Amino acid sequence: LVAGGKGDAGLYLNSAEFYDPATGIWIMARAMAMGRFAHTATLLPNGKVLVAGGANNISLLESAEVYDPATGAWTATGPMSDARRYQHTATLLPNGKVLVAGGRTPFVDSIASTELYDSATGTWTVTGKLNTGRLIHTATLLRSGQALVEGGYSGGYLNSAELYDPDTGVWVPTLSMNEPRIYHTATLLPNGNVLAVGGENRNRALTSAELYSLNAIDQLAFFVTQHYRDFLNRQPDPAGLAFWINQITSCGSDQTCVDIKRINVSAAFFLSIEFQQTGYLVERMYKAAYGDASGSSTLGGAHQLKVPIVRFNEFLPDTQRIGQGVVVGQMGWETGLENNKQAFAAEFVQRSRFTTAFPTTLTPAQFVDNLFVNAAVTPSSTDRNAVIAEFGLATDTTDVAARGRALRRVAENSIVNTQEFNRAFVVMQYFDYLRRNPNDSPDSDYSGYDFWLTKLNQFNGNFIDAEMVKAFISSTEYRQRFGP
Repeated sequence: LVAGGKGDAGLYLNSAEFYDPATGIWIMARAMAMGRFAHTATLLPNGKVLVAGGANNISLLESAEVYDPATGAWTATGPMSDARRYQHTATLLPNGKVLVAGGRTPFVDSIASTELYDSATGTWTVTGKLNTGRLIHTATLLRSGQALVEGGYSGGYLNSAELYDPDTGVWVPTLSMNEPRIYHTATLLPNGNVLAVGGENRNRALTSAELYSLNAIDQLAFFVTQHYRDFLNRQPDPAGLAFWINQITSCGSDQTCVDIKRINVSAAFFLSIEFQQTGYLVERMYKAAYGDASGSSTLGGAHQLKVPIVRFNEFLPDTQRIGQGVVVGQMGWETGLENNKQAFAAEFVQRSRFTTAFPTTLTPAQFVDNLFVNAAVTPSSTDRNAVIAEFGLATDTTDVAARGRALRRVAENSIVNTQEFNRAFVVMQYFDYLRRNPNDSPDSDYSGYDFWLTKLNQFNGNFIDAEMVKAFISSTEYRQRFGP
């Protein structure tokens, strides 16, 4: 079906005709109620066609009509909330509704409003606004059911892109194109990627093309949710998810801001109270209990270096035990966390590896001194005596609860926390982002760990200047966990 347009002498057409592929012939259809130009036409699930918006020689149009091929008749729908032209987009969603986004009104050159047409009721409903008003953009329905809007014009040529989630009615920024463009095409490929081709930029015709990757980690809600899973071992609480998403969406279409915020949000999960009191505590407990392991590195020449002794297959279940049921900020979280710590510490000191390293025949002083030696800390007399006092007047260390409390006191010592921080920060890049040990394949030794620890130390722990978090979350290995 072809309907409307602009004919000879600048006339706005209301005529329509359809093409019969069986005969190769065009046949005139009934005319629309109103001539229109720069409108959209969308095939509906019921076989009807929705024509929406546009302009005629009198005004921009808020009207829409539906063509029924069974009767050959056009029927007016309810009006859209905004008159639209140059160019809005219309996208058929999996739920059968049509998403109309952006465009231009008589008063605003590029509008951010979007709305849905329900073919079952013939009515329009306002939905979430674009973060950036735009016209002459493209809209592509993705396999996920989301709609991708990219490029267009809004007082300047845009390279930004946004995703619409039909389940929430919310638009979130996604990765920008490399080049601003209008009048381009955007085609969904069989592999799920979107190919953007050609167009115009500042009155210059473009010959370039680029691919939008549908890697799930590029989707903002998934990105944040995955950090809850990887660092906190739980699904996000609604308030937390909304907070971290807002940290990034507050950038609007400023891609530099978005990139920085993604790094900061990612690092915030390591720095969070919840992780520091669970995953980082586990790393320090292994440090106090067993000291360091030795690893090989070729950075600056072959050599050995001390590395965290905890391994990923130990770290993950132990972190999950301490964090079980804990959501920082929810009522009773402190009590739940403390109960988990006590139970875990008591279980940890009864493991055969620990009882072999710390036989119960040790005196409290020997027990505590060995912990501090492993932790590579010379404690103050006050700190040392406080840990020894956990055993009361005992002359041996058979008291399981006291052994657990003593181990925790050393692991939670402020000097241990400070000294171990950068080492833990680096090893968690491997544990939480890559889900492996630093010397597991594709690495064969600790050269990568050595590189990042050296760099983080050079920048005094500033992960942004060291570009450590940025490197891991943009790495091929990390991204391939979630898609192409």
